[in-house]
Amino acid sequence: MNILQNDNLIVESKSFGAELTRIYSKKNNKDILWCGDEKYWGRRSPILFPIVGRLKENKTIIEDNTYSMGQHGFARDMDFKVIETSNDYVVYLLTSNDNTKKFYPYDFNLSIKYTLIDNSIRIDWTVENTDSRDIYFSIGAHPAFNIPTSKHKSINDYYLKFNCKDKVNKINLNGPFHDESFEVENLDKLQLSPELFINDALIYTDIDSISIFNNEDKEEINVEFSKFPLVGIWSPYYSEDNTIAPFICIEPWYGLCDNINSDNVYKNKSYINKLSVGKSFKASYTITVY
Repeated sequence: MNILQNDNLIVESKSFGAELTRIYSKKNNKDILWCGDEKYWGRRSPILFPIVGRLKENKTIIEDNTYSMGQHGFARDMDFKVIETSNDYVVYLLTSNDNTKKFYPYDFNLSIKYTLIDNSIRIDWTVENTDSRDIYFSIGAHPAFNIPTSKHKSINDYYLKFNCKDKVNKINLNGPFHDESFEVENLDKLQLSPELFINDALIYTDIDSISIFNNEDKEEINVEFSKFPLVGIWSPYYSEDNTIAPFICIEPWYGLCDNINSDNVYKNKSYINKLSVGKSFKASYTITVY
């Protein structure tokens, strides 16, 4: 376990999956990040790589060979190395190896950096192509935030505030796969309720940031990801009592689950990223706690 802290926050992460495991607010005396209770969902903030979401039949064709891969890829279940630490940041590295090549044929380096800045955590990703050919990949975040944050509140006491680009599309799911999309006008606020998640995640394009507010109009958490093409919003829904788990995931993505009519060819996936030989892809997002 690696621990970063300042006057505002305690941030913990681990080498397995390079996963954030705790964000604790000293000011508010409470945990911000989901605890990983397996009754609901045993993860907290996994790294999604080299796919986001599911593949049709859990398989894909890469460089003319067929590979099996479970939901969200393999990185979240791999041991990363800690390659650099200081008082305010830690850097993890996953390098392609015999194990990763069971699922994905490419040579790569994937580094994850967590930096503590005042009341924020900045998360930086770098994907490096160390192969002798172009590589393709998807990558995404999946942090889960405790909601409600008080035993006196419910999910219905919170709403999401969106900062959007000029044009936003909502992508529908058909089971675990994406289907049609349509433009959403005037996306500003979204009152939270269990019914939102009956059909799984909400997926939007062209969002710059999302904030979690309580119904007293107090901002509690902001997730900023202005250069990401997609964001997912999710909590598991329980139809037997019309409830969701006590957390909300805000998930910036560079990638998407397979289309309902997918041909299973990896490089044909929606929002796939292509990286030339010797080049690096960099992306970052920031979580701010108020």
